[in-house]
Amino acid sequence: MTMAKPAFRSFAAFFCLVVVLSIHSQESAYPRIKRLAPADIVFRQIQDAVAQGYRALHAGTQAPDLFLGEWIASGSDDLLSLAARLSIPYETLATLNGISNPRSFNDGERVLIPSMAGIFVAEQARNDLDLLLAARLDTEDVSPVLMAIDGGHRLRFYPGSRMQGVERSFFLNVGFRIPLPAGVLTSSYGMRHSPIDGVHRMHNGIDLAAPDGTLVFAARGGQVVASGEDVVLGLYLIIEHEGGWRTVYGHLSSVSVMLNQKVLSGTMIGKVGSTGLSTGPHLHFEIRMGGSSRDPSNYIHGLSQ
Repeated sequence: MTMAKPAFRSFAAFFCLVVVLSIHSQESAYPRIKRLAPADIVFRQIQDAVAQGYRALHAGTQAPDLFLGEWIASGSDDLLSLAARLSIPYETLATLNGISNPRSFNDGERVLIPSMAGIFVAEQARNDLDLLLAARLDTEDVSPVLMAIDGGHRLRFYPGSRMQGVERSFFLNVGFRIPLPAGVLTSSYGMRHSPIDGVHRMHNGIDLAAPDGTLVFAARGGQVVASGEDVVLGLYLIIEHEGGWRTVYGHLSSVSVMLNQKVLSGTMIGKVGSTGLSTGPHLHFEIRMGGSSRDPSNYIHGLSQ
């Protein structure tokens, strides 16, 4: 269901408040949903509030107060099916609960259920998805609800917001992070005149200029499947990821990981250099799927030239 931005902006001021939820005993701070059915009073109250929230978002009128319930999952439950049963976007459940991919729940796992659709962003990022969402939403003219949930996380809630292209790709396990802490995009993906010989040919990745020795990070978790010296790429690494994806890192000055080593997203894997056919220190970065290259700008947020 697509939310119109003007609708939630018009009543955003109503949400400029601080909701503090905390635990002062061993009992849960939130009402428990025992059955995902209208016969359960908490389930019914949340469903009614969700419906009112959708109407308010579309009409630009005052929405009901945000509140949370909780539900205890069984081993057969997963995020997408739970979102469908609750009539809440899966990104709302995911961002509230700090879930960064559409996984199944563990048996006995507690899941917080909100009474309104939107996006939750942690002030202290819990994962890469939080970083992506904060980078966009913090620049938008929308006033969030500030709240704290038990466990110590302070969240900002953006009523009616949804994930966008790169964020959704990352969540659905086809997204990647920028492999440098800072860098300038000097050459995009696609046909170009080679800076080495001037020939017009396909550039299968992007070039990110950065000072010699700048740390290079794994763009996503995976396993190092190739490392060596290449006439064109110089010192390079290839990391294989789930789903048949691979990333390539070229022109490195040094490598910090070993062949077959497993790495996490953000693991330091090497340093920027100018090895191989290179006009200066930079990182050549590629994303491949099934042997074919992909444009990294479709999968990475924040690339700028």
